[in-house]
Amino acid sequence: MKNIKIPLVYILFFILFSVIFGAFLFFSIYRPKSYFNPYIKKIESALRGNIVAGNFTLAKSERIYAVYIDPDYISFFKKKLFVDLFSIYTGIKKKEISKKLKTHKRILLAVIDKKTKQQLIYLRRILDKYRVFISVNGIRRGYDIESVAPKNIDGNIVLSPLFKRVYPYNDTFEPYLGSYSKETQKGNNGIEEYYNNVLSPGENGIITGYRDVGGNIIYDKNAVVKYPKNGKTLKLNINIVLQKRIENILDEAKEKYKADEVIAAVMESKSGKIVALASSNRFNPNHITKKDIPNMKISAVRELFEPGSVMKPITFAILLEHNKVNPYEVLNAYNGKWKPDWRKTPIIDDKPFKWLSAENAIVYSSNIVMSQLALKLSAKEQFYGYRKFGLDKISRIDLPYELKGRLQPLKLYNYPVYKSTSAYGYGIVVNFMELLKAYNVFNNNGVMVTPKIADVPTDKKKVIKTLTANEMLNILRKVVLKGTAKAALMDNIFTAGKTGTAHITQNGAYQKVYNSSFFGFADANGKKYTIGVTFFHVKAPFPYYFASATAVPIFKKIVIIMKDEKIFGGKDEGNN
Repeated sequence: MKNIKIPLVYILFFILFSVIFGAFLFFSIYRPKSYFNPYIKKIESALRGNIVAGNFTLAKSERIYAVYIDPDYISFFKKKLFVDLFSIYTGIKKKEISKKLKTHKRILLAVIDKKTKQQLIYLRRILDKYRVFISVNGIRRGYDIESVAPKNIDGNIVLSPLFKRVYPYNDTFEPYLGSYSKETQKGNNGIEEYYNNVLSPGENGIITGYRDVGGNIIYDKNAVVKYPKNGKTLKLNINIVLQKRIENILDEAKEKYKADEVIAAVMESKSGKIVALASSNRFNPNHITKKDIPNMKISAVRELFEPGSVMKPITFAILLEHNKVNPYEVLNAYNGKWKPDWRKTPIIDDKPFKWLSAENAIVYSSNIVMSQLALKLSAKEQFYGYRKFGLDKISRIDLPYELKGRLQPLKLYNYPVYKSTSAYGYGIVVNFMELLKAYNVFNNNGVMVTPKIADVPTDKKKVIKTLTANEMLNILRKVVLKGTAKAALMDNIFTAGKTGTAHITQNGAYQKVYNSSFFGFADANGKKYTIGVTFFHVKAPFPYYFASATAVPIFKKIVIIMKDEKIFGGKDEGNN
């Protein structure tokens, strides 16, 4: 009998175990009659496009997520458990969470990043396991995690994409890069605003299907997936290493020479590509404060100033175009001080000469000789000559809110005083980019190219004869060899250009404050670059406010950096 009873015990134990296991399995998967598995729609926000320069991402968008919940779906007896765990996973204070849950409608509980989203998906499974969520009207659901949020725009409720605009390199390439406004959902100034239509996100993605209690779409034959249309990636011509190194030297120069701002640009002469555009006045778009507002101004296109002597080569080129000057003719320089009948005050040169050739009026920057040469031009020749160089038009660089320069009215060029002062850069105003574009003509065989920061097509136009451009390039080379820009001379790299220092007028009178500029060229190994440097409101004492002491040394440092970064290619074997 013993042999028979032992197997029966095992059989009874097996039957009992099977009943218990079956009951456990039944209640684990059993859906109560009140449970409803809803067919839902989830929206995945489209993202604003990235801005990149080479291998560097200057601006990118990272999705952020809104956590929504209806407190009625949380068990009254397990609300404390929910609050405790949600606080741990999100870092939000318990009191804040509890306060939000004191309602009977769907609420925004938190805004989270991608990492926290993954943690909350895991937490949702744990909360469901402990039956924190209950059934209401046949539906049992936890919290929803969505990447869009309802927003009132012009009286209409729309689903706005949720993302955070991130600038990994902080103030690099500001203010030209600009920023992004969450309030307007548009770019604010700089490249962000100019190319807003390119960068703006398109349609949001939509996923529809049945969901589980954890809030996840069940990807079966009933699910429909439509991917979001993100904004396009915008590629810039900027060399970020060159850009950052130039910014560093501009920061030092601003402090050293007591300037309000220093700006510099490097442009490929043939293509018009801007490979660097830097300012000493920058801001961090990740954390904009009240004190950053002045630094958001893009002075390269918004600051109009009297150019001073950098106008002389443009005037001289107009004379050459009209066959009104022989570069080697000699003119009286009046020992640095000349009082013609048509002026109330004398014209004064910084350095006195008795006689100067016409080209040496540029090499040694003589206002007196340049004034005499300008008198050879008719009013129309001078006025329309400046217009041909684009000095009363915007440069059309891809930056918003550009202000165009202003010439004297055509009729005033019939008067010697206006001919004279305009010839050497007073009485007219320009912006920095207009000058860079105009000077580039000399280094590009007489062809004017529209400068572009983004890698987009540009336009070109022949504005002066190739012969004139080459003649001007030779004269500007002499400025470096023996004139006011000897500090720009370099071994194995062809450098040329012109200095300009102009008084600042305040309350109708010239003050001891100056703008100083150098616009020139650096060519080697078949690669040609046009470079501009401008100091605004220099307050350094004599003689340190002159362009020869401020802008020229910065120009040379920029060329040295370009050589160091192999912008010219391998061995720098340019012309001397």
